[in-house]
Amino acid sequence: MPAQPRRFGFTTVDLAMLGIPVLWGVNYAVIKAALREFQPMAFNGLRFALATATIALLLRHRGTSLRMPREGLWRLALLGVLGNAIYQLLFIEGIARTTAANASLIMASSPMIVALLATALGRDRLKGYAWLGVALVVTGLALVLSVQRPGGFAVGNLAGDLLVLAGAATWALYTVLASDVMKRTSSLSATMVTFLSGTPVLLLMAVPSFVTQDWRGIGATGWLGVAFSGILAIGLGYLIWNTGLGELGGTRTAVYSNLTPVVAAALAWVTLGERWTIAQAVGAAAVLVGIALTRRGTVGHEDVSLLERPAPPEAT
Repeated sequence: MPAQPRRFGFTTVDLAMLGIPVLWGVNYAVIKAALREFQPMAFNGLRFALATATIALLLRHRGTSLRMPREGLWRLALLGVLGNAIYQLLFIEGIARTTAANASLIMASSPMIVALLATALGRDRLKGYAWLGVALVVTGLALVLSVQRPGGFAVGNLAGDLLVLAGAATWALYTVLASDVMKRTSSLSATMVTFLSGTPVLLLMAVPSFVTQDWRGIGATGWLGVAFSGILAIGLGYLIWNTGLGELGGTRTAVYSNLTPVVAAALAWVTLGERWTIAQAVGAAAVLVGIALTRRGTVGHEDVSLLERPAPPEAT
């Protein structure tokens, strides 16, 4: 009888999830730089086409099949439209209209929305200290980002902030709905199916931008931004995220994304000469403690599934 995984042990999946805030934290700066040369939807369409090609190459290299029950296939296809088209439309148009700091902070609300949705659907039951953990994470992020400038939070365009907030809610819904189906299939196959359904919709929405884009005005920064965002932040990032959904569950996976603004602040410190204050250091510590509390305080359906779910197709 195979040994059961440790309930709260730090696994290789946890280690991979720590790469998510690095990829996505850097990606905020990359996107803002690339959007100086690209129209938002033209950039989005190109990077998702590249991400889809990246996952297709990985799929072929590993010899993984896309065969799965029809019900799971349709659910993943619909999730692909939600997470790869609708969410990305809201996110890219939002970040184009506000600051990276505002966008990263607003997206940090997504784990809180995930916890509320998962609890409402009966998929999770959060202990008191789990909610304390989520509160610590949000408070820590507020401390980190509120002292970025002497005047406090950067004042972004309200429309952009609201678009990013809608994107955070959409991503939270994707995370909750996808966590169950990800437990029953290969994360690589599932990611490919979501890309095959979502990317064509995204490309269709990007057609007007493709027509009006000044392609001759795009330099090395823009094209490198497409490559980084498509291959690493989207291709590799979504694969790691979907693996986390299947192994750790939606709520605990979502908490890792809270480190993204901390990485963004650290990057600004290194590249722009901004110095960390005591308040920022306290905020970063609160984020780390909050992640630990939330992971340990999540119990219920997803923990049972973690122990009893069947092995994914690649392991059989």
